[in-house]
Amino acid sequence: MRILARRCFVAVLAALAGRSPASAEELVKFASAAPRTQTAQQRDGGRKPDIQGYLTRPKGDGPFPAVALLHSCLGLPADRRAIADRFASWGYVALFVDDFATRGLKETCAVDFSAATADAFGALLYLSKLSYVDARRIGAIGYSQGADTALTIASSRFAAAFAVPDNLRFKAAAAFYPPCENQAGARLTIPTAILIGAADEVTPAADCEKLAKAQPGGSSELKLIVYPGAAHLFDDPSFAEAKSLLGMRVKYDPSAAERSQSDLREFLAGKLAQ
Repeated sequence: MRILARRCFVAVLAALAGRSPASAEELVKFASAAPRTQTAQQRDGGRKPDIQGYLTRPKGDGPFPAVALLHSCLGLPADRRAIADRFASWGYVALFVDDFATRGLKETCAVDFSAATADAFGALLYLSKLSYVDARRIGAIGYSQGADTALTIASSRFAAAFAVPDNLRFKAAAAFYPPCENQAGARLTIPTAILIGAADEVTPAADCEKLAKAQPGGSSELKLIVYPGAAHLFDDPSFAEAKSLLGMRVKYDPSAAERSQSDLREFLAGKLAQ
């Protein structure tokens, strides 16, 4: 009965999320969010270089919920378009933020890439102004280093630091294999899903379990999902065979990847459906 009830629930959520086919991918540019401490004149006069992104939307007028997709320290994934099309098929506008192209970067795996948070809030502001996006239903989804940014967003440590309207916030966040140790002691203030492999040697699941246990009242805002046997980048088919990349052991796990897509879809439908 529980299995049947869960399947029915997922079916309802899928209907709420929509099944619209995707439109063509569009290259867009937007400004990284400026510090709130700057005056309007300073922000306009000291405009940062435009950030590049790839926008995919469902067909139709909307307004649709949207997601800002935040890549890993390796940059945009090879299956970027397939990921965006999947979100569009679920009924979401998807903006893949490219932190690297306009900065001339190839990877940031050995550094603390702090600019990613400002870029994410810049994406939020950009999405909120699109006529076919419901600004009240925008989520952030990050992968590895991008997942670190997603958890930073969820903790609201920096939400007030950027020049975005006071009523504009990410409504939910999802983090694939994040370095949860970076958020030790943080309180998550928006619904958040963490999807991580039990065999991840790069960002240990144990750190995410500690983060979940540290949340006030248990983990009411945090849904932690651990996939047995899965390693880092378990959802990236570029790593079908295990590799050591920049000191990281990565391995695609098709079973965990499929389950994570289902888990993410259910989570987003429940948090961004209305």
